[in-house]
Amino acid sequence: MAAACLLGAVWIAPPGQAQADLDCARPTQGRELIARLRLAEIEGAEDIHRAAMWEAFGRCPDGAAGGLCRTAEQQRFGAEWDRKRAEIEAKYRAVLGDFERRCRAIISRPPPSLLRAAS
Repeated sequence: MAAACLLGAVWIAPPGQAQADLDCARPTQGRELIARLRLAEIEGAEDIHRAAMWEAFGRCPDGAAGGLCRTAEQQRFGAEWDRKRAEIEAKYRAVLGDFERRCRAIISRPPPSLLRAAS
């Protein structure tokens, strides 16, 4: 439930707001947030997908007569899930890539304490 709330907050935030929450001064926490959001979206989509698949199974004939129908539905839903998951994965690879690019200068810059010590 907490993951769904976190994911919802990111999606209803004004454009750029979610990225603003990814603090370049704390890259590890930013990466962890992206990973948690990715996982929450995958789990939510998987739950919805599974429920739809079971509903489709219910439209198949009972018993052995519905075996071919259930197999066909399972294959169809499997292909749909593979596409949906790949879409989610691509989205979060892009988010992580954007975060890494935006923060590259800050992440690779030595801490101010090291700069002062070298002077």
